[in-house]
Amino acid sequence: MSEWMVTTSSAVVLDESILQLWLLGHNVDQATILRMPAIQPPVPSRVLKSYITSQYRTYEMMHHYLHHPRHFAGQFMFPLSQSAKQHLIERYYSFDEAVIREILGKKLSSRTRKDLDEVHEKTGIKLTSCRRQFDNLKRVMKKVEDAEGRTLIQDIEHQFLLPHHLARQYAHILFIADNKLDTFRKRLSCYQFTDFEYCGAVFMQYWTASTMDTLPEFDPHLAQDVRDLKSLILNDRGVLDEFRNRVSNNLAQSAHPPVLERIQSNFKVVLRNMLTVGCMINQQKDVRNIFVEITDKLVDAFLQVGWSPVDMELFYNGLIAEFHNTTSLTSRYRERYGTSWIRLVTGIKLASIRLYRQPTTQSLLTRSFTR
Repeated sequence: MSEWMVTTSSAVVLDESILQLWLLGHNVDQATILRMPAIQPPVPSRVLKSYITSQYRTYEMMHHYLHHPRHFAGQFMFPLSQSAKQHLIERYYSFDEAVIREILGKKLSSRTRKDLDEVHEKTGIKLTSCRRQFDNLKRVMKKVEDAEGRTLIQDIEHQFLLPHHLARQYAHILFIADNKLDTFRKRLSCYQFTDFEYCGAVFMQYWTASTMDTLPEFDPHLAQDVRDLKSLILNDRGVLDEFRNRVSNNLAQSAHPPVLERIQSNFKVVLRNMLTVGCMINQQKDVRNIFVEITDKLVDAFLQVGWSPVDMELFYNGLIAEFHNTTSLTSRYRERYGTSWIRLVTGIKLASIRLYRQPTTQSLLTRSFTR
């Protein structure tokens, strides 16, 4: 005679407002105080506290499973619909941008985790919530760092069942962390998480090798092409003069005369600064400072000239368009390096326009095109 094991369970009721308080790190007493004014008609505090305690107990039991989303999605201990499970996973792996801004680019180590007290004090976010967000980042990093056969975004979606937009954010955060890109210099204090996350997306799209390695690396072949271009353009007076004249003519129909004149006189320095940034990307020690280099060498320089983001975009587009028309550079080189030139300039264009932000007066006075 066969033996059967039968289990029964009641439906799990999830209260979104209580879930949010739990994710924010509030304890039961704090959650009770925070929820009491919103309860209509009013109920005794002991009743509300009992209800919140029950909700918290459920979330604590789910806590371990949420560390392994694919396992959580397939379990039957908690009778939830697939959409409810998916919602819980997304909410658990959501994050506060202010918290991530404070750890962005840092090594995801035990020492960084110990320093989360400072993040809590600076952001006002509960320490337990800061730790959850840090631990989620570290968990995702550990899971994807050895995987192959999928892109970083695809692997995060697959391993953690996250929606595409959230998987993309995690991918960009991990890319910045893996390359240890510095986001804490004084000049960078005016930027938010979304600025760096956007730039991380740009770097991944335009400046990494086209491979299926999960954690993409900056493309060393692109860096070598940029070094070649730096020599070919800057060391040949004929190429440099023709390129400058073509770009100037391209801009003449749209740029204001004083601005155009300033760029013409500083064209070589602007070009050198761009190419210098491009040469950094496969030098681990140098690439850490890429955000500072873009702001120092390009953003602040254009601020001095008085250009708007629209003017900057026109200038960069002119650089891309006129490269192939510069006949002083032999057609062999234009064909050989054309794609790399587009990748370089497009990446710098998107990043520098996004980082176009007025620094303090003092820091601006210390910067110029000639740095």
